[in-house]
Amino acid sequence: MPETLPPPFDRDPRPVAAIFRTPLFNASETFVKAQAMGLTRYQPLLLGLEDKGNIPATLAGRVLLKGASGWRAFAERARPFAPLLVHAHFGTDGLKALPLARRLGVPLLTTLHGYDVARSRRALLLSGRPSWLRYALRERALQQGGELFLAVSEALRRQAIARGYPAARTVVHYNGVDLAGFPAGPGAPDTILFVGRLVEKKGVEILLRAFALVRRESPSASLIIVGDGPLRGRLERLAGESVRFLGLQDPAVIGEWMRRSTVLAAPSVTASDGDAEGLPTVIIEAAASALPAVGTDHSGIPEAIVDGETGFIVPERDAEGLAARLTTILADRAQRDRMGAAARALAEKRFDLARQMKRLEEIYDRVRAEGCG
Repeated sequence: MPETLPPPFDRDPRPVAAIFRTPLFNASETFVKAQAMGLTRYQPLLLGLEDKGNIPATLAGRVLLKGASGWRAFAERARPFAPLLVHAHFGTDGLKALPLARRLGVPLLTTLHGYDVARSRRALLLSGRPSWLRYALRERALQQGGELFLAVSEALRRQAIARGYPAARTVVHYNGVDLAGFPAGPGAPDTILFVGRLVEKKGVEILLRAFALVRRESPSASLIIVGDGPLRGRLERLAGESVRFLGLQDPAVIGEWMRRSTVLAAPSVTASDGDAEGLPTVIIEAAASALPAVGTDHSGIPEAIVDGETGFIVPERDAEGLAARLTTILADRAQRDRMGAAARALAEKRFDLARQMKRLEEIYDRVRAEGCG
């Protein structure tokens, strides 16, 4: 590696993995930051187009923004760092990063997170977003040119293959969380927690209808909604008493609410434009916090909530079923304690960040050894 590189690259002998994301980072994309910070045998170089103000201090010296330069010039600016691969997040960014990886002569890995697989081509074309339009028109180029695709759930992998992603080069890699950062708490009686963007696929309107039914059986129940989004105004108008909207919150605040809550609600649905989840990280965080969850039979959610063991699974848009299961957990302390302990055990087995980062770096090793396709 050239000696003229800035710190910390000038004194870090580890091979470089370039992490590509157009915005570095959206506030909700804690999983991308966690992976970048969790590398041990590789060091991250963050490539992107825009600094959104959410780059952790530990990564601040590892950012290279495209700025006004063209893609060829951007690749030449990245070349001295000698990245051995490019890892893009979301199919839209994988398509952007494909020529970048080719110019650098390194393999491209793309993590598929949800909307990039679930949204129909028509919905992407009608979105009006330039990157989505381009993805709808040129997705096949990514499928053919990408070295490896990482789906965040088995359900998403199946969807990706049905969409045209190559089965032999599309594998499951779960996002992980730092288990030490989510210790179990005492919980508060009758507190239901929701965390997520306030968009259609998150199912918050169904949750509000379910909560009205919960209140008939549990008048002291409260609902905490953490997150923001375009539907917030409408949802606040629909909400009744004992519903608090807290807006965006730092991860530490979210962790504290998990320790203070009784149950997590994850009522995700397939949106009208086909948008769907991959596997919401908040469910993994709840499991790490020994917090039982009630979620829908949607995409990868049943891979993080074992029905009857770590929580309950209900059909999409079933407000009555959601209410019944939430009420059951609120009413039975012994059951929710058992479910919470089982959820923590599942998090340790399947979603431990340290273990998942070890597996990711082993994937990096394999892709490097196999070279570009």
